[in-house]
Amino acid sequence: MSSQDIIAAIHSLISEGKSVSTAAVRARMSGPVNMASLIQLVNQYKQSPASLAPMTEQTQTKAAQQASQEQRINALEERVARLEQLLAGKAG
Repeated sequence: MSSQDIIAAIHSLISEGKSVSTAAVRARMSGPVNMASLIQLVNQYKQSPASLAPMTEQTQTKAAQQASQEQRINALEERVARLEQLLAGKAG
């Protein structure tokens, strides 16, 4: 999960009027989280709430594009690995 995902989770807690803690933010995350980033961002929020500005529409679009590109790269890497296995099988 990226820092933007962590920030989004922090903002969702804030919008619901819940306290921001490492455990509460972690519970909002759907996958593995870099705990160092999580702790750093929660501490940053606690010291200066304004420092974690809400994501703008442009930032959300960039995050979505990056996720889409990462998915395409992963799919291509899987295809290359399968092709390499096929080639290795025919060569042997």
